[in-house]
Amino acid sequence: MKKSILILFFVLVSGQMVLKAQDTVQVKVLGKKLVTVVDGNGQNTDVTVGNDRVRIKEGTADTIKIRVGRRALMITDGRHGSAIRFERLDDLELSRWTGHKPKFKGHWTGFEMGVNSFANVNYSGYTPNFMDLNHNKSFEVGINFLQYDFGLQRNLTNIGLVTGLGLTLNDYRFSNKNTIENYNGVVRPVDLDPNGLSKSKLSTSFLTVPVMMEFQLPISGHCKPFYVSGGVIGGLKLGSHTKVKYHADKSKSHDDFNINPFRYGTTARIGYRGINLYGTYYFSDFFRSGRGPVMNPFTAGIVLMNW
Repeated sequence: MKKSILILFFVLVSGQMVLKAQDTVQVKVLGKKLVTVVDGNGQNTDVTVGNDRVRIKEGTADTIKIRVGRRALMITDGRHGSAIRFERLDDLELSRWTGHKPKFKGHWTGFEMGVNSFANVNYSGYTPNFMDLNHNKSFEVGINFLQYDFGLQRNLTNIGLVTGLGLTLNDYRFSNKNTIENYNGVVRPVDLDPNGLSKSKLSTSFLTVPVMMEFQLPISGHCKPFYVSGGVIGGLKLGSHTKVKYHADKSKSHDDFNINPFRYGTTARIGYRGINLYGTYYFSDFFRSGRGPVMNPFTAGIVLMNW
């Protein structure tokens, strides 16, 4: 009670309440707009606090909907009490609240994980099979952190181009008891003592840039569409190292290992709601020409989190 009296006193002394129109009320403090309330057509009420805007809708069946940015709180007063639901709005749902035309938004940013492998392997001139992988432990982790979307339709948002940036980390776990080294400009295997050997792997990191065309199709009236996309993808190598572990002892060796500093290929994605799959195949050889066996890396996996 005392706090309420102090707040009211502060507003009376330092601020003012202004009736701008029959449906608009503003509260100013020290000459600045603190709160603006706009009563709409009897169904919507817009409340602006500083730079933040809240919209309140009075729906049917004693329902009140409150939106703050991309999040909405639904309160339904029923026979057995009030039910409260909290959800995040996608672009189409947000456009229904704001009346603004939705924009095309593709699928790239997020956290993804896949399984690594090699295709078109040719060991001619090199020790056979030293790059054979334990696929159960050869993973790719992608952190796609930047996205740009370009809609290709005038009045619809179903087709567009997607690009951005991502960080791609690849682990290649060797199935044989060996690691690799760069010897006189050529990659070759190094045999390891199998006693106590826990793991041996090659790790790479790439900065990744895709350019994809995406098609979206709403299903059963849901705002989250089924989508399929595909295009080209390129990468710039940031680093590479091998790691060997014997029980608690481990060692790392940082080198370029004659791995191509640039890679390019094709990528495809497909998904609906919580199910999102991707695949990437690189046309560029894993090793530089004449510096290692011929092989093309590829990955297939799932998107664990979109944002």
